[in-house]
Amino acid sequence: MTKEIPARQKIFCPIRREWVTSLPEELVRQRVLTYMIEKLGFPSSLITVETPLKQLPHLSTNDLLSIPDRRVDIICFTNGPSGVHPLLLIECKAIKLTPRVVSQVIGYNEFVKSHLIAIVNETEMRVGYYDKEKKEYLFIDYLPSYQELVRKLC
Repeated sequence: MTKEIPARQKIFCPIRREWVTSLPEELVRQRVLTYMIEKLGFPSSLITVETPLKQLPHLSTNDLLSIPDRRVDIICFTNGPSGVHPLLLIECKAIKLTPRVVSQVIGYNEFVKSHLIAIVNETEMRVGYYDKEKKEYLFIDYLPSYQELVRKLC
């Protein structure tokens, strides 16, 4: 006698406009997206989710050969005079935030070139920026509103 495997629950992703399997990391991703859009004023039209690095709109075709076949969890763009540019790159995890996770998102940002990076799990969020004088990423434990970020960074 075989046991029937229960269907996984689904959760709606407003950015992808589809139902996705509610795995632990996806639940973190959807919680962050909801918070960003509903509480912090991030425009959903400037957010991408689970986008391959090679499909990012601001990268030229010349860059594509050196870009790894990886997906980024969340990127929020800003629309400026020279077109769209990444404002915030977020990596979502269902595990503890470790130095390896930090290295992963910093590595992605080598290609993305976002003003800010963030790592987030169920209980914590770290938002980082590169300090040119110290030559390292510095982190804070909260995410400012979209308007604050645009005013300060763009």
